[in-house]
Amino acid sequence: MRNLLILIVSSLSGILAGMGMGGGTFLIPALSLIFGVSQQVCQATNVICFIVLGAMCFFIYKKNHLIDFKIVLLVSIPASIVSAIFTYFSVKINSNILKMCFAGFIIVFGVFYFVKTIVEMKKNKQKS
Repeated sequence: MRNLLILIVSSLSGILAGMGMGGGTFLIPALSLIFGVSQQVCQATNVICFIVLGAMCFFIYKKNHLIDFKIVLLVSIPASIVSAIFTYFSVKINSNILKMCFAGFIIVFGVFYFVKTIVEMKKNKQKS
Protein backbone atom coordinates (compact mmCIF):
# COMPACT_ATOMS: atom_id res chain seq x y z
CA MET A 1 0.00 0.00 0.00
CA ARG A 2 2.86 2.38 0.85
CA ASN A 3 4.46 1.84 -2.57
CA LEU A 4 1.14 2.60 -4.29
CA LEU A 5 0.83 5.80 -2.27
CA ILE A 6 4.39 6.79 -3.21
CA LEU A 7 3.55 6.17 -6.88
CA ILE A 8 0.42 8.34 -6.64
CA VAL A 9 2.23 11.19 -4.83
CA SER A 10 5.14 11.02 -7.28
CA SER A 11 2.83 11.05 -10.29
CA LEU A 12 0.83 14.04 -9.03
CA SER A 13 4.06 15.90 -8.30
CA GLY A 14 5.28 15.12 -11.83
CA ILE A 15 2.03 16.34 -13.36
CA LEU A 16 2.30 19.66 -11.52
CA ALA A 17 5.99 20.01 -12.38
CA GLY A 18 5.26 19.27 -16.04
CA MET A 19 2.62 21.98 -16.06
CA GLY A 20 5.19 24.43 -14.68
CA MET A 21 3.37 24.82 -11.39
CA GLY A 22 6.06 23.38 -9.16
CA GLY A 23 5.66 19.81 -8.07
CA GLY A 24 7.31 20.68 -4.77
CA THR A 25 4.27 22.62 -3.62
CA PHE A 26 2.53 19.24 -3.57
CA LEU A 27 5.48 16.90 -2.93
CA ILE A 28 6.80 18.60 0.20
CA PRO A 29 3.50 18.61 2.15
CA ALA A 30 2.66 15.11 0.91
CA LEU A 31 5.98 13.65 2.10
CA SER A 32 5.59 15.40 5.44
CA LEU A 33 1.89 14.75 6.10
CA ILE A 34 1.43 11.32 4.53
CA PHE A 35 4.83 9.73 5.18
CA GLY A 36 5.97 11.66 8.28
CA VAL A 37 9.25 12.79 6.73
CA SER A 38 11.06 15.74 8.36
CA GLN A 39 10.78 19.08 6.58
CA GLN A 40 14.49 19.20 5.77
CA VAL A 41 14.38 15.74 4.17
CA CYS A 42 11.22 16.74 2.25
CA GLN A 43 12.93 19.82 0.86
CA ALA A 44 16.12 17.95 0.00
CA THR A 45 14.10 15.22 -1.74
CA ASN A 46 12.22 17.88 -3.69
CA VAL A 47 15.47 19.50 -4.83
CA ILE A 48 16.88 16.18 -6.07
CA CYS A 49 13.61 15.40 -7.87
CA PHE A 50 13.61 18.89 -9.35
CA ILE A 51 17.06 18.36 -10.85
CA VAL A 52 15.82 15.34 -12.80
CA LEU A 53 12.43 16.87 -13.68
CA GLY A 54 13.98 20.22 -14.54
CA ALA A 55 16.44 18.62 -16.95
CA MET A 56 13.67 16.76 -18.76
CA CYS A 57 11.46 19.85 -18.92
CA PHE A 58 14.40 21.96 -20.11
CA PHE A 59 14.88 19.80 -23.20
CA ILE A 60 11.17 19.88 -24.04
CA TYR A 61 10.92 23.66 -23.59
CA LYS A 62 14.14 24.20 -25.53
CA LYS A 63 12.91 21.99 -28.37
CA ASN A 64 9.80 24.20 -28.57
CA HIS A 65 11.88 27.42 -28.45
CA LEU A 66 10.26 28.60 -25.22
CA ILE A 67 13.39 29.55 -23.29
CA ASP A 68 14.70 33.11 -23.15
CA PHE A 69 18.28 32.61 -21.97
CA LYS A 70 18.70 36.31 -21.11
CA ILE A 71 15.85 36.01 -18.58
CA VAL A 72 17.23 32.67 -17.38
CA LEU A 73 20.57 34.31 -16.50
CA LEU A 74 18.92 37.31 -14.88
CA VAL A 75 16.79 35.05 -12.69
CA SER A 76 19.05 32.07 -12.04
CA ILE A 77 22.21 33.83 -10.87
CA PRO A 78 20.71 35.78 -7.94
CA ALA A 79 18.25 32.96 -7.20
CA SER A 80 21.13 30.46 -6.96
CA ILE A 81 23.11 32.67 -4.59
CA VAL A 82 20.15 33.36 -2.30
CA SER A 83 19.10 29.71 -2.48
CA ALA A 84 22.53 28.55 -1.32
CA ILE A 85 22.45 30.99 1.61
CA PHE A 86 18.97 29.99 2.75
CA THR A 87 19.67 26.28 2.29
CA TYR A 88 22.57 26.67 4.70
CA PHE A 89 20.20 28.14 7.31
CA SER A 90 17.25 25.84 6.61
CA VAL A 91 19.18 22.71 7.59
CA LYS A 92 19.87 24.31 10.97
CA ILE A 93 16.28 25.48 11.67
CA ASN A 94 13.84 23.38 13.67
CA SER A 95 11.70 21.28 11.31
CA ASN A 96 8.44 22.63 12.77
CA ILE A 97 9.49 26.23 12.17
CA LEU A 98 10.41 25.33 8.61
CA LYS A 99 6.98 23.70 8.15
CA MET A 100 5.28 26.87 9.40
CA CYS A 101 7.32 29.02 7.01
CA PHE A 102 6.43 26.75 4.09
CA ALA A 103 2.75 26.66 5.08
CA GLY A 104 2.70 30.45 5.41
CA PHE A 105 4.24 30.82 1.97
CA ILE A 106 1.66 28.48 0.41
CA ILE A 107 -1.23 30.28 2.14
CA VAL A 108 -0.06 33.78 1.16
CA PHE A 109 0.65 32.66 -2.40
CA GLY A 110 -2.73 30.89 -2.62
CA VAL A 111 -4.66 33.93 -1.36
CA PHE A 112 -2.77 36.22 -3.73
CA TYR A 113 -3.46 33.93 -6.70
CA PHE A 114 -7.13 33.57 -5.71
CA VAL A 115 -7.64 37.35 -5.48
CA LYS A 116 -5.75 37.95 -8.73
CA THR A 117 -7.93 35.41 -10.53
CA ILE A 118 -11.14 37.00 -9.23
CA VAL A 119 -9.95 40.44 -10.39
CA GLU A 120 -9.09 39.05 -13.84
CA MET A 121 -12.48 37.33 -14.10
CA LYS A 122 -14.26 40.59 -13.24
CA LYS A 123 -12.20 42.45 -15.88
CA ASN A 124 -13.03 39.83 -18.51
CA LYS A 125 -16.71 39.96 -17.58
CA GLN A 126 -16.76 43.76 -17.95
CA LYS A 127 -15.17 43.48 -21.41
CA SER A 128 -17.90 41.15 -22.67
